[in-house]
Amino acid sequence: MDGLRYDRLARSASAAPVLHALMAAGAVGTSLLPYGEADGQAEDGPSTSMAYTDSGPGWSSVLTGVWPDRHGVTGNDFTGADYTRYPDFLSRAVAARPGLRTAAAVSWPELVRRGVLGPAIGRRVHYDGETDGYASADRRVADTAAGWLTQDDPDVVFVYFGATDEAGHATGPLSPAYAHALLAQDAHLGRLLEAIDARRSDPARAEERWTVLVTTDHGHLDSGGHGGDTRAEREVFVVLAEPGGPGGVRLDSPRLVDIAPTVLDRLGIPADPARGLAGRVLPRPTAPNPEWS
Repeated sequence: MDGLRYDRLARSASAAPVLHALMAAGAVGTSLLPYGEADGQAEDGPSTSMAYTDSGPGWSSVLTGVWPDRHGVTGNDFTGADYTRYPDFLSRAVAARPGLRTAAAVSWPELVRRGVLGPAIGRRVHYDGETDGYASADRRVADTAAGWLTQDDPDVVFVYFGATDEAGHATGPLSPAYAHALLAQDAHLGRLLEAIDARRSDPARAEERWTVLVTTDHGHLDSGGHGGDTRAEREVFVVLAEPGGPGGVRLDSPRLVDIAPTVLDRLGIPADPARGLAGRVLPRPTAPNPEWS
């Protein structure tokens, strides 16, 4: 979910009831991006000028499992991108296990056009939120992903929603429009979780175990916008829910680069630093949770 400030999500259950239920059933934590362009030092601790707190660097870090100093993307122009050495985690998964069925649906077309999501992915669908508006494009993304989860048998699905970022730029993250965008994305997530849950009623799919991760690429200033190194722009979050997990657990400073190795680990694919990943595998929960088992 692009440009989603954690404090706007966490302020009340009514702000995003599906996400709050997911956090209650799983785990959540926050961290600060280690980069952000500005003059001088960040107000909330050290950051470097390796990249702007923009979507190009952010989603590249999520998908590749390395920071901008390796994947090369420092802004939304994608100049310097090196997705050959540092491919997205869906492409890594297919390379390791060619039989895996991978799919990605996004409303920011640059994620496909610029190669962040590589051609090795089995299905890559992009809609144009920049032209059509993100409310409409996000809805089409949800329709597509829900269709895959209902009718097909994907192993790995990546889904991107962008309406919160669009609203943040237009009216700021404290606005009613931002709250409305968050609720809409929350409802889209609810559809996907319902599709996953419905699979368990099929005897052929009853043994499936789905891990769900939700994250964002950067925050927003109160006035709207990002790219600098304030806490409001650099704070990101990760929600993790999976079978056997305890509810309401705090993750210890999960980072964007932890997403890729965690996905690979859950697929049984080695995700150690020797594979060029900078992130760590987020730990598996240990206590039973009937909502996800």
